[in-house]
Amino acid sequence: MLPTPTTSWRTARVALAAAIALVSLGVFGAPVQAEGQSKVTVMTRNLYLGGDLTPSIGAPTTGAFLAANSALLGHVDLVDFPARAKLLAREITKNKPDLVGLQEVALWRTGTFADPAPATEIRYDYLALLMGELSRSGHAYDVAVVQAEADLEAPAGAPHFLDVRLTMRDVILVRHGGRVKVTDSSSGTFANNLTFTLAATNGTVTSTRGWTAVDVVHGQRPFRFVNTHLEAFHPGVRVLQARELLAGPLATAPGDVILAGDLNTGPDLPVAENRLAYAALVAGGMRDTWQILHPDEPGYTAGLGDDLNQPADAVEHRIDMVLFRGAVVPVSSLIFGTERQTPDGRWASDHLGYLAVLALP
Repeated sequence: MLPTPTTSWRTARVALAAAIALVSLGVFGAPVQAEGQSKVTVMTRNLYLGGDLTPSIGAPTTGAFLAANSALLGHVDLVDFPARAKLLAREITKNKPDLVGLQEVALWRTGTFADPAPATEIRYDYLALLMGELSRSGHAYDVAVVQAEADLEAPAGAPHFLDVRLTMRDVILVRHGGRVKVTDSSSGTFANNLTFTLAATNGTVTSTRGWTAVDVVHGQRPFRFVNTHLEAFHPGVRVLQARELLAGPLATAPGDVILAGDLNTGPDLPVAENRLAYAALVAGGMRDTWQILHPDEPGYTAGLGDDLNQPADAVEHRIDMVLFRGAVVPVSSLIFGTERQTPDGRWASDHLGYLAVLALP
């Protein structure tokens, strides 16, 4: 998630509406010829944690802080992840990716109001709910690696009067019994993270972020798949995190490497500073599947709003990506996520999903 784009960016919506219609029909981008080569399909999907944390961070008084936290929990209930998980599972089972990178895989827990002990009662476990839906679909996936990141807890006032705890996670799923075999997994958190000061308490909160990775073999072909969610609200921290990826899991891969995720950066974002992390990744040798396959199309993936009921063409920036380095050939790609809604008219996430098929010569 990025801060709200400038108004001038919104003028692209009319032209985008036609593109969204094609995307919703499942139209893939122009394929690159890769006959006779083995192919791998990878997906990135931000699940949306369920609300906006910034009102709590900026609340000026204790009373406002309690009210903001209560409103946040109420909003998480409103946007109904159990219903959204059904949509997300259908996306996965329809497209049958070999590897799935998930971000904002929230774990919401509650506890006794103002209790100093960590809250432990599970309200929503996004991973368990999604895996349950996938299992019921008959298209099983395995959890290859989970990285717990920001772990935040605060009291929520009326009408809840509960302590509310949010744990953020990045996750990689692998298709069960599929073509890709996992040989190793790894994960980590970034050394560089954004720290906020809470206006109401003058305490600090760290937005810890990180990455997950699997080393896999497809036939006889090894490669590494890396999944990440870079910082949304500070371009300098985001650049440092991109450099950590380049010096870490992207540098130590045993062969070719594929990076998927909500990168919160891109080459066409209107604020120049928000392009810097993308530029760092490209300078580090990473190539962008969307730009190769769709050089003249915007490919917007994010911006459906916190309530998840904005028009399908409300997306306004491309930050969900699949990049690669090495002897890998992009074959086709797909943006999806506006094909269906929950019974109360909400999208599966505030982001769209992005899927890429890559040949492994």
